[in-house]
Amino acid sequence: MTVDLDQTPLRYGGAYDELSADGVTPRAHWAHLIESFRAIGPEELGRRWNRAERRIRENGITYNIYSDPLGANRPWKIDVVPFLIPSDEWRFIEAGIVQRAQLLSLVLEDLYGPQRLIAEGHFPAALLYANPAFLRPLVGVRVPAHSYLQMLAVDLARSPDGKWWVLADRTQAPSGSGYALENRTIVSDVLPDLFRTSNVLRLAPFFRAQREALTSLSQKDNPRIVLLTPGPHNETYFEHSYIARYLGFTLVEGADLTVRDRCVYLKTVDGLEQIDVILRRVDDSFCDPLELRSESLLGVPGLVDAIVAGNVQVANALGSGVIETAAVMPFLPGLSRHLLGENLKLPSVATWWCGQSYALDWVLNNLDTVVVKPAFPSRGIEPVFGAEIPAAEKRKFADQMRARPYEYVAQEQVTLSTAPVWEHGHLDARSVVLRAYVLNTGSGWIAIPGGLVRVAESEEAADGAGKGPVVSMQRGGHSKDAWVLWDSPVDTFSMLRPRGEPIDLSRVERAVPSSVADNVFWLGRYVERAENIARLARTMISRIRRADKAELGCLLRLHGCLESRYSKLPKARGKRLNAIALEKELVSLLIDPKRPDSLVSTLGEVSRVGGNVRERLSADMTFLIGKLRDSVQIESRTQFLEYPAILTNCLELLSAFSGMERENINRGSGWLFMSLGRRLERAIFLARQLREVTTPLAEEDWPLLECLLEVADSSMAYRTRYYTTLQPLALLNVLMVDQKNPRSLDFQLSHLEELYEKLPRHAREDVKAMREALELLRAIDLCKLSYPLPGASVESIAASGTSGLARLEKFLRELEILLPSWSNNLSSRYFSHARTLPITIGQ
Repeated sequence: MTVDLDQTPLRYGGAYDELSADGVTPRAHWAHLIESFRAIGPEELGRRWNRAERRIRENGITYNIYSDPLGANRPWKIDVVPFLIPSDEWRFIEAGIVQRAQLLSLVLEDLYGPQRLIAEGHFPAALLYANPAFLRPLVGVRVPAHSYLQMLAVDLARSPDGKWWVLADRTQAPSGSGYALENRTIVSDVLPDLFRTSNVLRLAPFFRAQREALTSLSQKDNPRIVLLTPGPHNETYFEHSYIARYLGFTLVEGADLTVRDRCVYLKTVDGLEQIDVILRRVDDSFCDPLELRSESLLGVPGLVDAIVAGNVQVANALGSGVIETAAVMPFLPGLSRHLLGENLKLPSVATWWCGQSYALDWVLNNLDTVVVKPAFPSRGIEPVFGAEIPAAEKRKFADQMRARPYEYVAQEQVTLSTAPVWEHGHLDARSVVLRAYVLNTGSGWIAIPGGLVRVAESEEAADGAGKGPVVSMQRGGHSKDAWVLWDSPVDTFSMLRPRGEPIDLSRVERAVPSSVADNVFWLGRYVERAENIARLARTMISRIRRADKAELGCLLRLHGCLESRYSKLPKARGKRLNAIALEKELVSLLIDPKRPDSLVSTLGEVSRVGGNVRERLSADMTFLIGKLRDSVQIESRTQFLEYPAILTNCLELLSAFSGMERENINRGSGWLFMSLGRRLERAIFLARQLREVTTPLAEEDWPLLECLLEVADSSMAYRTRYYTTLQPLALLNVLMVDQKNPRSLDFQLSHLEELYEKLPRHAREDVKAMREALELLRAIDLCKLSYPLPGASVESIAASGTSGLARLEKFLRELEILLPSWSNNLSSRYFSHARTLPITIGQ
């Protein structure tokens, strides 16, 4: 049911929901909000919300739904109507979730310690030892008591009769608190007067306590704390980035960390920095590929050993996921009485672990009323609604459960209460689930006031089978801010600096993680590589249809500058090359997604590495990278001669990227590595091009000179100096030793040396090698080189001598070896922090 704001009394769906006992009047604590909405009016509320949605897009607030084509670029969805919780109701919830956190923490300490609960029969041994989340390498490892379960997330549902139930416990890497904070920021900005007059409990004291609790895990006065994230493709990556900035921690991925001498270090461009505390958002088994899940690319090899040595603290402690299973729920009431001496205040939804024979029998006899889930989610078993199993399949399903009963858990189907949402200019009703958070401060437990409210996309059954709405962000749901309406003065502390308060000015750059430097370095290389491919392909396509045999040979030599290992051209010697074969090769070079060196694959790499550092790029540059990714989407009906226009559009976007790199990026370490990548890639490609001129050209091969100038975007620079007369030595002068031409080899090498010397901890031997290469290049006297003119006889060529060209060719080949070796040393020193090897030229 929906209702306009002007309708009185207010009505919306649900038997209990947010209505009084008469089923018509809103509950008392909603009255102020409803009157405020009526005062604002639908039009003004719509305008405010449009501004908020624009802010969400501009700030890059995203949530990655894996099945959504937008992927990591899907904007976060939030409802303008907050979920209101009165003070008496919140006190009941808070007491229940704090008690639950205390209980689960004690259970964890025992399972990884003396295991008395198993010995005394309070916890089933099969539920522990069959659980893949039980990490045996961590048994007996001493950790601070408040890091076992430093934070707990509890999913709560209210039934239509007003009772609160626990749906699930998130114990290993609970997510969502950052989204709750962002929701508060957005909604309080849209409804400032309502927020100020509603006496809402603030969230900032919770996050202040979290920062202090993490700091207290280390014995150091100023510990180094990092937030470990799975990376940009994780569904909640925005939250990881947001929380890290809010708490003042460094956001890192597993590749950013290394273990040396049983200590964990952060790899930065300034060197290794020891880490004291890790706030992790990576699941247990993925945290260490040496000790735990060997195929993991998200963790830190050797992390478990560093934990065992006591040199790093991790919150939540590794192994805490062992009690995240719903199969633990049936045992919590008994455990509460045994460990706490009190009854469980907040009940769990009715749950049966089928590892117990009586529970299995009950579930099989009442299959139509329950949903069967995996006891251990990592097993990959999908939840099954008993009522939906065809009659012919029920016997088979029952046999599967009897064969491995300990792998199944059953829960009753819960009917969720609804709350009002703002949709299309009126209020509507949606089912909601509240995720509350509890923090162990070391001296006690505190709960975040409210939490993250998740809202069903619609009230219709997900599949029409009548099982009710599904509340899941991965299935298109959205979120709400939760307001706890307090009955006494609230703490107005904020971790955000007031706009009018002066800030301390600083020009000191924060440490740049090695993975960031690595990504921007390769972003520069891939952008330059894409430009090289696009310019070369455009030059060839414009000539291939009118090329005679000699010109075709020139185009083939030009194509050889790519040194492609994936070329589609015939490799057999003596096999005649024709224009059709070259055309097919160019099409493959441009649009074959399975070919690693194709233009479309290279632009895909630009998008990938750009996405890895998108929080460090401007919105304009991120937008431009997206446009580049889609700039070469060539359809099957596209004609071959239409390709140059497509490539020109791509090159325009690449030129825009170059302009942004020079004018829009702060000249810090990130820019240095991006520029180094571009100069290095351009120098390698130039060396290959120039090598084509070191072999005396026959008269029919001289058109190659025009192609080389066009690919190097130096035709105008050449003509302003030499007009239309093409000469190999003049080309070498423009593309090799001209110190003012930004496309010359000299320009690249001199800038590589200059940029590298600005890096911290640069290696003197690498600077020396680059300087020697530059000196050798500048020692080449083109005036003393003897280059045979077209039509010269074999005798005159032999008499003139070409030893100078041979030495130049040798120098260029050695430079092609030196530059990748120099790049490897750069990677070893700044990215992987491994030992570097000496490099020289001219030996």
